[in-house]
Amino acid sequence: MSIKIRNLKEEDLPYVLNIATQSFSLPWSLKTFKDEFLNPKTIFKVAEFDGEIAGYVVLRKILDEAELLSIAVKPELRRKGIATELMKNLLNEIKDSVRYCFLEVRVSNIKAINLYEKLGFKKVGLRKKYYTLPEEDAIIMRLDFS
Repeated sequence: MSIKIRNLKEEDLPYVLNIATQSFSLPWSLKTFKDEFLNPKTIFKVAEFDGEIAGYVVLRKILDEAELLSIAVKPELRRKGIATELMKNLLNEIKDSVRYCFLEVRVSNIKAINLYEKLGFKKVGLRKKYYTLPEEDAIIMRLDFS
């Protein structure tokens, strides 16, 4: 059982859309994923686990900052280190080109918050009623590379 991280290929998009649909109450559309894939400021990676696409991560870089836009792993493959490997690979790629990486996470998503804290992110703010279905606040987290 091995995890391989690589850049997304356009033919991966249906698999990524399927993972997002299983993971979020309001998943991105195929068009949104395609737009991010085509955006030169976006880094889009997938994780292969035993040869199948098991997860993805999307990040956008603007000047000296980056924002994590989306990350998800197939529900049946969670708790196997896939999200951690995706994040480590991504953060290693951007560490010399940005000062900060930001993200928002649901206040109830304790597993994700723990992952981000393990990677060095700190809680820096709160966005009230940021999420819908269900309505929920978002914690703003930041990783400082400087």
